[in-house]
Amino acid sequence: MTDSAAVQEAILEERLAFETVLSDLSSRFVAIEPAEVDSEIDDALRRVCECLGLDIAALWQLSPDEPGVFRMTHVYRRFDGPPIPDDFDAREFNPWALGRVFSGQTVVLPRVEQAPTEAVRDRETWRYFGIKSVFLFPLSTGGDGPFGAMSFHSVEEERSWPDEIVQRLQLVSQIFANAVVRKRVDSALRESEQRLKLAAESADIGMWMLDIENQRFW
Repeated sequence: MTDSAAVQEAILEERLAFETVLSDLSSRFVAIEPAEVDSEIDDALRRVCECLGLDIAALWQLSPDEPGVFRMTHVYRRFDGPPIPDDFDAREFNPWALGRVFSGQTVVLPRVEQAPTEAVRDRETWRYFGIKSVFLFPLSTGGDGPFGAMSFHSVEEERSWPDEIVQRLQLVSQIFANAVVRKRVDSALRESEQRLKLAAESADIGMWMLDIENQRFW
């Protein structure tokens, strides 16, 4: 087998393995419980990185306390490196990339040096963490714009981002986005129910609930 054929075979094996991982993630996240979302995302980031030979993956979400601020909520790192601040504010460390995300754009950089001159702070951050290549994709479920972002990075070497890999990483990101939104909705519903319960108790009133489909009262 020639070197070229061996390379092509290795690429094919990698993509077939990634298809298997993607299929499994799709099925796992369909019926995931809200309490399991965080641990499942952490594990999924690890699996995706190991399958594609990526070194860092991170999920960012808009801060509920500071509108307009993205904070890292999940991260996987293949190698040790400089410690990541617990309060990693993208507004400070990646302002150019943050602006791209807010406008719904994808960042694809086989080499971080390809970033424009206005991304000087972003390049400093990427260099500090040893990052050589960047793929960044906004997270949204439609309607109100991005609520977060997914980033994938290579540390060991610069790498290209073929369209088929980009498309599949976007699909992975969408799976995460749907899971995060479901968790947020569940959390908001539980908080609303708790507030309603406290209000009823403080007012000393009783409440009835009707299941219309089964015509049953609680």
